[in-house]
Amino acid sequence: MELQAQEKHVLENARRKIPPGLPPSDIYRIQRSFRMVVSQGEKMASRFYDLLLERSPELQKFFHPGNLSQQHAKFFNGLHSLMLHLEHPQALRAALVQLGEQHQGYGIEIQHYPPVVDTLLQVLTEFSGEGMDGETYDAWANFLHLVRAIMLENLGPDVSAEDENGMSHSTMIAEKPKRILLIDDDHQLLDLYQSYLEIQGYLCSQVSDVAWAFTHLLMSHYDVVLTDFQMPLMNGIQLRKNLDYMGKGLWPPFILVTGSLNQEIRKQALESGFVAVLKKPHDLTELGSIIRIAVKKSWAFPGNEGYLNRAGDGKVG
Repeated sequence: MELQAQEKHVLENARRKIPPGLPPSDIYRIQRSFRMVVSQGEKMASRFYDLLLERSPELQKFFHPGNLSQQHAKFFNGLHSLMLHLEHPQALRAALVQLGEQHQGYGIEIQHYPPVVDTLLQVLTEFSGEGMDGETYDAWANFLHLVRAIMLENLGPDVSAEDENGMSHSTMIAEKPKRILLIDDDHQLLDLYQSYLEIQGYLCSQVSDVAWAFTHLLMSHYDVVLTDFQMPLMNGIQLRKNLDYMGKGLWPPFILVTGSLNQEIRKQALESGFVAVLKKPHDLTELGSIIRIAVKKSWAFPGNEGYLNRAGDGKVG
């Protein structure tokens, strides 16, 4: 009885005021590290493209050799413009939607984004030096996952994926790839989930911080959310409850993953609106089956255009 009381206490959720946009502490980290590389903008941009095309030579077709210096300036100016929008979520979102549409017009596809993100993180680390500590690196990584998510929102229906046997999954993603938000402070597990689910034809975004989970759900849209239970700041059930406290009630189906599953946690999760609870350890086929069930439930979900769009002014109570 005493243990059950302790579990209930852990699961009790005080309402938290969640501001729209990026976590303020990470805005500071990103802006501070960017200021460290501003004076090296041309060199950084040149290093970025050299490394990117070395790693992914198939991207060479998007760049005319005679215009690389102009591309360098355009790249760094674009990054600088995003820095100016970090504290203004609606402006940032609008800029990224437009940027995504432009890149799709150039022929940029889903598979082209990961090498760009990885290369940019490496170059920022090289040029920031001691300014790129662990927390700053995570802030940039979470931010770039948000950039990717918003830029790919209007992805067309011509995207398909193949499994390890070469079988197409284009029929399962209907008009657009179903979008899944993965939340866990275990980076290796996030990478494993994302690799597996994107092979199945889903489009995944990952965050390693609960504050960034709110950012994604407020600024973009998802068909399913897969969240770990035990995380810093608040657990997965508290995250889901806080979304309800914010109003509107238009949130996608949630799946809880936990290594400490008991009846109290399961009860709390289902009562809080989760459609399923998955116990660790589990195999990936089990995960895939639960995701498919949740995706079917998401077909009736009306809130796929993002909270900022629904709220209009982006104010959160």
